[in-house]
Amino acid sequence: MKQPIDLLNPLVAEMLKIMETVFRAFEIDYYLVGAIARDIGLSTQESLGAKRKTNDVDIAILLDNEKEFYAIKEALVATNLFEESSYKAIKLIYKSAIEVDLLPFGKIENEERQLLLSRHTLLVMDMKGFKEVYPFTQTIKVAEDLSLNVCSLEGLVILKLIANNDNPDRTKDITDIEHFIEVYFDLKTDEIYNDFMDVMDLYNTEQNNFLKLVSARIIGRKMKEMLENTDTTLQHLKIILSKRPVDTWIAMREGISD
Repeated sequence: MKQPIDLLNPLVAEMLKIMETVFRAFEIDYYLVGAIARDIGLSTQESLGAKRKTNDVDIAILLDNEKEFYAIKEALVATNLFEESSYKAIKLIYKSAIEVDLLPFGKIENEERQLLLSRHTLLVMDMKGFKEVYPFTQTIKVAEDLSLNVCSLEGLVILKLIANNDNPDRTKDITDIEHFIEVYFDLKTDEIYNDFMDVMDLYNTEQNNFLKLVSARIIGRKMKEMLENTDTTLQHLKIILSKRPVDTWIAMREGISD
């Protein structure tokens, strides 16, 4: 089995160690999302792992208010290894080489589940899904002396569905979701046979996309588990899935409704 660290640019791994130390000092929780979480999640099977080392780093951080957000940014900049981006409030640049986005969620969100930063009036971000998938993150060892909290693949599907719905130009979100469905059975074979045999009985084994339908249905069920305490977000996901009436997306929606 390939170690996730094999997928990380050494400079990214170095940066994450420093950031983890700062987050620990502030006693805040965080988890990796985006491309880096995708690559780590897929790396549990060597044949399915990413073919490149991503420099795309997104970190969700659980915060109560804006004051905490700016204090953390200032602490990172104070290391003299990070600099602020001149065009995006949530972005920092590590050693003039790696860009990292800090994605605050939690009590810092407004009633509409949006992030608004008063020092940057043009920044408005939809944070639906971040709080919901947070309890289901996985702690993964990515180096001998570094373990990080990583969004699960099912959690990434939730975040990518919402992000693509907000901005349809983000076509890579759809590509990633389709890839997750394609490889999911190979990634989760033991779990599926142990816990989801009933799903395999719902579809015809002679269908060419049998394994994809099973995988999509299970992903839907796991999304439902994550969203069961937030009916608004659950209904939002159902509406998003209904906009793409292909077999696997229908199966995901059915999984959410099981």
